[in-house]
Amino acid sequence: MGFQCSNCGKKLEGFLTDREQRKVWGMGILYVVGFPILTLMVVVGALKASPPGEDNPNCPAEPNMPWFLVTGGGGIAFLLLVRIVVNKVMRCVKNNQQCCDDVAGCFCEFGCNLIYDIMVMVMIVMWMITVTWWVFRHMIGPDRLHSILGKEGLDTFRASLGDNDTIHHVQFTDPQSSNYCDHLLYMVAFVLLSLGWIVLTGALIVFIADKIFNKIVCCSLCRNITHNKLSETDEEQIRLNPDSNDMSSNYAINL
Repeated sequence: MGFQCSNCGKKLEGFLTDREQRKVWGMGILYVVGFPILTLMVVVGALKASPPGEDNPNCPAEPNMPWFLVTGGGGIAFLLLVRIVVNKVMRCVKNNQQCCDDVAGCFCEFGCNLIYDIMVMVMIVMWMITVTWWVFRHMIGPDRLHSILGKEGLDTFRASLGDNDTIHHVQFTDPQSSNYCDHLLYMVAFVLLSLGWIVLTGALIVFIADKIFNKIVCCSLCRNITHNKLSETDEEQIRLNPDSNDMSSNYAINL
């Protein structure tokens, strides 16, 4: 029991003091929590979906809502899996590259991950804005939307999204009504979109704080990479004796 407590204490201490360990745990929690939610989106959407272009008895108010869940859950899961692959590939390239020094490899890894993260965030935000409107408008209702946005503002916003459908005030009791939607289907979409905005806001804050301010503005990206300087005599001896373990150890890079 004491040994287990000691191990737990060491892990907690490492988590609090080691930035890389916190990063690994944070990404692990994100994926462990994220993939079941994305799977739930795909499963619920697939069970309630009708063929595209046909009426959906599960949600006459918004017939395409199941497909929002399927495409969103599947698409975001695919992007997360690609992110894992990109990170692994870039880490492997950085650790095994021979053409550049370690600082160049560090910047290469960071740049590729940064570009991919920006592209993914832009795509997710665009999807979230569109789908949030298509789902939330039926919960708010047309009268309240007109009072909040005004007729001209509402028409302009709908035109920008290509929305010319009827806005209903959704209800969950009368399946024969045009404003009906299955309660499970609608609430899964509504709750997950609400949580998605919270998670996306947190991810954006972490992204700006870590990658923009910490690594770029504060120049801490490759701060822990240092090179041991060699004298001209040592460099000449290394060239003449490339197999010398003693001399090559002096040329090691402290990562």
